[in-house]
Formats: sequence, structure tokens, C-alpha cells
Amino acid sequence: MATALFLNMEHHILINICAIFGVATAVIIICKFLKIRYIIGYLITGVLLSPNTSSYFADMDEVQVYAEIGIILLLFTVGLEFSFANLKKIKNYVLGGGSAQVVFTIVLTASLIWLLMRPSTQESIFWGFLYALSSTAIVVKTLQDKNKIATPHGKFVLAVLLFQDIMIVPLMLFTPILAGVGEDPVTALGWLLGKLVLMGGIAFLLARYIIPYFLKTVMRIQSQEVFLIATVFLVTGIALLTEQLGLSLALGAFIAGLIIAETEYNHMAISCFLPFRYVFMSFFFISMGMLLNYQIFLTDFGWIVFWTVFAFTVKAAAGILAVKVMRLEWKTALAVGVSIAQIGEFSFVLAQSGLEYQLISENNYQIFLAVSIILMSLTPFFVANAENAHTLLGKLKIKI
Repeated sequence: MATALFLNMEHHILINICAIFGVATAVIIICKFLKIRYIIGYLITGVLLSPNTSSYFADMDEVQVYAEIGIILLLFTVGLEFSFANLKKIKNYVLGGGSAQVVFTIVLTASLIWLLMRPSTQESIFWGFLYALSSTAIVVKTLQDKNKIATPHGKFVLAVLLFQDIMIVPLMLFTPILAGVGEDPVTALGWLLGKLVLMGGIAFLLARYIIPYFLKTVMRIQSQEVFLIATVFLVTGIALLTEQLGLSLALGAFIAGLIIAETEYNHMAISCFLPFRYVFMSFFFISMGMLLNYQIFLTDFGWIVFWTVFAFTVKAAAGILAVKVMRLEWKTALAVGVSIAQIGEFSFVLAQSGLEYQLISENNYQIFLAVSIILMSLTPFFVANAENAHTLLGKLKIKI
């Protein structure tokens, strides 16, 4: 009986993975034929397989597990392509530009939403939290594909995205406080700082002493398969460690990527994992599509259009202001603003937390998903053409 149950569970997982990638393959082929970007194809696949569309995936909890696995693996590959040495080169942009962008976005979003919709102050601030984050996965990949990572706006965008990824931790911790649950803000902030310092110390020890020795030992076997298994062990172990400290699994995966990027085996790790990057990315975006109820486009299409324009405008404005705070030229400011004017992967995680603490309604959550998916779908086009924003304004005879 127990064996049969195990086999059924095993087959259930395999059948689901087969269904996800089978439908994704068919949709992507059609999208390529119609010259539609692959990300939109992943999202369409998710909508087709959504429990809201068909009865194939009836368990939303299972869908959210797929989403979490996808974002953990995706953020590890992002961290793997960074390094502490490269981060030091843009530290001023990270601290100055990144913090300015997050603060400007939260303040602008919360103020405008409160003036327009008159929700509670707590709900307005939470919407600011959601809008403060941009898509690291899509933006970084597009910058890499277009060879624009080393451009002035590319460096600034990377710095802002990194700061945003770090900020998910305090934003997650402050969400229950906004909802009136948990400890007082001063105590929560103290715990947060303590956890971050502790995690920073652990990461330093791992990067400096433990992981290099561990990987050196593993490489004595001279087997790429064993190296791959050992790396997966490190990623999952560090991710679980950060979760035990009350931080996010995804942040732990990102830190694991940063640490391994500092070792002499970083090129091998990149060669092993980057081919799977598209698999990780597809998992995440398909799962996002699965969380969306397509009927929201029929019932609230006007609001979706309004909030899409609103989100793009506010994010772009906050990005431009952040660049100007750092006293960079307008061409860079406009390119940065356009590049980060979308909702981020971590915003989905944060939105689910807000739904749990009743900071947003189920209907508003679905509108948020729809807006996020639209902006994410448009992001590759915006990032690829971000440098043309200044030229376009010139043609329109708009002087800045």
C-alpha cells in the first residue's frame, strides 16, 4: 500500500513536469512563429495550465511550490554571474542610487494611491513596497543579450536591482508590522539588523574558508557530475540556513551564487548551471501564469490598463530621480527609468504575504498579477530600446 502510494506520488510529479514542459514547448514554438517573445509564451502556458482555467492543476499550493523552486534556482544563477569584486565597483550606485530608487518609489506610489483611492495608510504603504521591486531576471538577461551590462545605465540598473533584491528581506519583515501583527517596529528592526549581520558573518566565513576548501576537496575526484551535485547541496543548504534565520530562501540562493562566484571554480559552476537557466526561468514564469485568473481581464480590463500605465510611470519617474540624485546625465537617467519600470519577481512573493495579512484583497491581487505580467512581457522591448528614450524626447522637441 505504502509502495503504491509512493509510486503514485512519484508519477504525479513526473506527469505534472511532463505536462508543463510539453505545453510550454508547443506554445513557445507557436510564439516563435508569430515572433512573440518567449516570456509571454511561458506566461500563456501558465494561464492554460492554471487551476482557474482547467482542472488539471487543482491544488494552488502545488503551483506556489513550483514558483518558489523556480525563483530560488533563478536567483542562484543571477548571483553566480555577480561577484563581490564586481559589486565593490558599483557600491556607490548600490547604496546611493538603489536606496534612492526604493524610497522614491515607495513614497510616490503610497502618496498617489492614497490620494486617488483613499485606502488605509498601511495598504498604501504596502503598495509602495510592491512597486519598489523590479525584475532582476528579465532586465539582467536582456542587458546581457544586448551587451549593455557595461554601459553607464547598465551598471546603474545592476546596482539598483541588487539593492532591491536585498530590500526584500526588510520589506517581508515589515509586512506583518504594517498589518498590525507581530512585534513593535523598533524590536523588529533590531532583530532584522541582527539577522543580517549574522548572515553577513556566516557568508564571509563560508566564502573565505569553508566553501573553497569543500570544493577543492570535491574536485580531487575530477568529476563534473560530483561537482554539480555538491554545488546543488551548497545552494540548498545556504538557502535553508537563511530561512532558519527568518530571511528568504531566494536571498540564500542568491548569496550562494555570490559565494561560489568568488571561488576558483566559478567558471565551472557557470558552465554547469547556466544552460539550465532557461529551465529555471520558465518554471518561474509558468507558475506566475498559473496563479493568474484570466477572467480578471474580462471583469476589470479598464483598471488593469490604468494601473499598468500608473506602475510604468511611477517606476520610471522614481528611477530617473534616483539617477539624478547621483548627478548623472539625463540620457542615463531616462535609460535607467525605462529599464526598471516593471514589477519584480520578489513582488509576487511579497504580494502573497500581503494577501495572507489582508493588506490587499483577492481581486486587487489578481489585478496586480495581470499588471505585473503585462509589464514583464514588455520589459525586453523597453530595456533593449532604453537608450533611445533621450533621442525620442529630442525628436519631440522636449528639452530636459
